Amino acid sequence: MSNAQPPAASASEPNRETSTVAWYDFAPLIKPAQMVRLKGSDKRLAFEQLVASAARALDLGASQQLDLSAAVQAREAALSTQLGPGWAAPHCVLDVPARLTLVVGRSRAGIDFGRPELGRVHLVFLFVSGPDGHDEYLRAISSLARAFRDSDRDTRISRVLAADTPAKLAAALSERIERGRMVVSRKLPAVTRALIRHLLKFAADIEAEVILLFADVFTKPEELVPLITRQVVLASRATSLPESLVSRAKGYVRLAHDQLSHESAFQLAMLHAGARGLTRGGLVVSACGDKGSDDLDSIRIERPDLMFLRVLDKEGREMVMPEVLERSLEIAVELAEQGREGSPVGLVMVLGDYERVKPLTQQLTINPFRGYPENERSLLDPALEETVKEFAAIDGAFIVAGNGVIQSAGTYLSPPAEVRVELVSGLGTRHRVAAALSKATEAIVIVLSQSTGRVTVYRQGREVMAVTPPRARIEYGGA
Repeated sequence: MSNAQPPAASASEPNRETSTVAWYDFAPLIKPAQMVRLKGSDKRLAFEQLVASAARALDLGASQQLDLSAAVQAREAALSTQLGPGWAAPHCVLDVPARLTLVVGRSRAGIDFGRPELGRVHLVFLFVSGPDGHDEYLRAISSLARAFRDSDRDTRISRVLAADTPAKLAAALSERIERGRMVVSRKLPAVTRALIRHLLKFAADIEAEVILLFADVFTKPEELVPLITRQVVLASRATSLPESLVSRAKGYVRLAHDQLSHESAFQLAMLHAGARGLTRGGLVVSACGDKGSDDLDSIRIERPDLMFLRVLDKEGREMVMPEVLERSLEIAVELAEQGREGSPVGLVMVLGDYERVKPLTQQLTINPFRGYPENERSLLDPALEETVKEFAAIDGAFIVAGNGVIQSAGTYLSPPAEVRVELVSGLGTRHRVAAALSKATEAIVIVLSQSTGRVTVYRQGREVMAVTPPRARIEYGGA
């Protein structure tokens, strides 16, 4: 008898155990009336639509439909049914003849399931099991978990969203994803074509969570449509992108201005993406270039998880609306790059926790915002931008409520003397006071250094974010 061992599998061979696992056949479960285009972005409304479809499929009476709805809502209240990025699978058991009933809800815009680390839900699979259907349900949910955990998850989600028949939808859930040859428009410059190919491959090789692509680089951004997957977050600077492009992407962030350096654009776009739950802390590969140039010339690799966790965690969002923080940072970065009338300026903005901040301040000059109605002093109003930049030259800070209403400008900050903070060497009194105020309250404080152009964000007495944009557009006077 031979003692020879069987040869080891080569690295190129597929995993035999994985390759022999059969996919669940969803075709018998999926009917046209059970393919629901979900309206709105509210989870409760989505469940109501799915339950109504299931009730029709099972021919339930009014009381049974109420029982089904209550069971689904109770299950969700106890534990979120979002099982992974982009998909959720609520389930309940009902005394009905059918072993297993499935309703598939689809939403391109996405539904907030309360798990920002997993992003919005685009596919909701509502399972209703009969008394004898539990094993069948386990086989189906196991197959879904396998389908949406591999590297082709975003492609599969896109195919399920696009399926217009039960057969296509069932196939999208069960078929192995074949990687096709990438086609890049030959109308783009040769260097850009090569860079796009390598960029997408590189992002896959390092298992990047998101590709942040500034699509306004391209004179005809619609030519990018074949390249956009649910891994791509599109960005633009003061430019709208075609809906045909945006609908294919994981998300879209639009910066208010186009007069930004690539460095500042990267930082602000990542902050916007984080505020919208488009990134969960993994690697982000970003690509940018000059608007309308058709040339991608700047690539960055970032892991912005610490920034998002420190600035945009649950408590931070409750204290300051994310769009208020984003707008404040945009104004600070623009002032850092452009200055005011050719000269550099400094800036301090205190955001949120106004009731606790107010006793720690006093007015240095007449408050230019006093007496105006709230709707005329909102930081989110683009018409107020130039006014804010003009008042940045006044000594003192801007005090802004969490909803963006400016309470005062030219305000002196006076945190308690006993509050101590540790800062890196070289930072002056303005930074120390700002850090101390953020420690004494729940406010977020933004500081623009007049001497260096560095924009620093303080929270709870610590620096949680910094952007150092170039000042190429500031013209210094003198010899």
